[in-house]
Amino acid sequence: MFFTPASLTEGLLNDLSQQGVDFGSQSFMDPACGGAAFLTPIALRMRATLSSKGAGPLKVLKHIERHLHGCDLDNTLCKLSKHFLCMALHSEIQKTGYVPSFNVYKANSLTHLVARLGTVDVVVCNPPYRKMRAVELDLLRDTYADVIAAQPNLYCLFIALCVRLLRVGGRAALVTPTSFLSGQYFGRLRRFLVRNTDVEHIGMVSDRQGVFIDVEQETALTVLRRRTEEDRTQVRANVSVVSGAGQYTSVGECMLPSAGTVWPIPRSVDDVALLNKASLSRFRLSDYGYRVRIGAYVWNRDKRPKFESLQDARRVKAHTAMPLMWSRDIVSGGIVRLEDTSAYDGEHRFVDLGDKEHSSVVASPCVVMQRVTSNDQPRRLVAAAVSPGVFETYGGFVGENHIVIIEAVCDKPTLPPTKLAKLLSAHAVDRYFRCISGSTNVSAFELNQLALPAPQALREGLANGGSMEEAVRLAFGLVSEG
Repeated sequence: MFFTPASLTEGLLNDLSQQGVDFGSQSFMDPACGGAAFLTPIALRMRATLSSKGAGPLKVLKHIERHLHGCDLDNTLCKLSKHFLCMALHSEIQKTGYVPSFNVYKANSLTHLVARLGTVDVVVCNPPYRKMRAVELDLLRDTYADVIAAQPNLYCLFIALCVRLLRVGGRAALVTPTSFLSGQYFGRLRRFLVRNTDVEHIGMVSDRQGVFIDVEQETALTVLRRRTEEDRTQVRANVSVVSGAGQYTSVGECMLPSAGTVWPIPRSVDDVALLNKASLSRFRLSDYGYRVRIGAYVWNRDKRPKFESLQDARRVKAHTAMPLMWSRDIVSGGIVRLEDTSAYDGEHRFVDLGDKEHSSVVASPCVVMQRVTSNDQPRRLVAAAVSPGVFETYGGFVGENHIVIIEAVCDKPTLPPTKLAKLLSAHAVDRYFRCISGSTNVSAFELNQLALPAPQALREGLANGGSMEEAVRLAFGLVSEG
């Protein structure tokens, strides 16, 4: 279980204050309160606001008792939350002898808060997140049909619940992973948010490590304002970068489309100009004559014969020994050449599929990419072209599941694989992808929505002797620095 760091809690509550939330009069609720990471600091702000207006200790306690609510599936955490609230308000309790009956109770928020829908002024929440099981969804599918797609993440449903709990004009403040901003199966949620809320602020936490214990994904701090449901083509949102200490730095505004497509969110001030220009482009990988697929070989599940070298495969007379390509074979902007023997002890280099026409075999000119990047890598898109020699020697290759394959679908794509790899390695393209990607995984869904320069403009830039970096900036309409 991961609890919200105090720095992020304070930063998000400060954001609510700036949006006009009044801690002295409005009602607050956390439908996944855990150990009172939000409830306690909200109670302290309520006390400070009321005391500044002359309210006595008893009035403060009774106000908090009526206006602060929380629930959780774990009864022990509910009891712990009540103890923390008593500790925070110890001075008032000691002075008055009155111990509030705090409204913190055990409940399944997704099913047991029907009576509270449309009534709460402010909802704050760091919802649980994990893939949901089919048996769980059976009980929730009808209620949350407008946001469920495929196998949803639990926090997707919690975001929808938080919005539904609000009265019109009320606000939700959420601490979540960033995957809802771009993930394929969050598309319905994004449409729901555009129809039902104003996205007032998105804070992108800049420190991926050290914020949540053992959690390396990006974190978003989002403030939503409930509105009457309405069809809209897009909404405007303010964006900030948030430090691990909870300090906000504004990076500007962005437009969020309503069609369920990815939300391009700037990660720095420099990204704003890039998004404004690149988002106007209608060209994608398909316009360059390529399609995206994921490597089909899963090493720890595949039971077919595999070999460390071509010699080993020939020794046992393997039917169709096809070379395996691994993520570590890929070096940014380079050319992948597969050797007959693995350079790593114990790593298989060939697999016997039994048929060279097997659907897992990649036999067309292509670019390959690392599907998962680490925090210390300088770029998200690590792409390289596959040497023609691989196809000439082996007839193709099989991709391991941690690589992405961008495969030519025609004899003469707009760019050959070597130049496409350089295009995908260009700084502007990599930054744009970072702005539409909410996780370290490079997904086919996001790659297919990656805005690319107009092919003709790019070719003209390259024909004039410019580098790929210069040609990309020129084709996107970005003014060269200096």
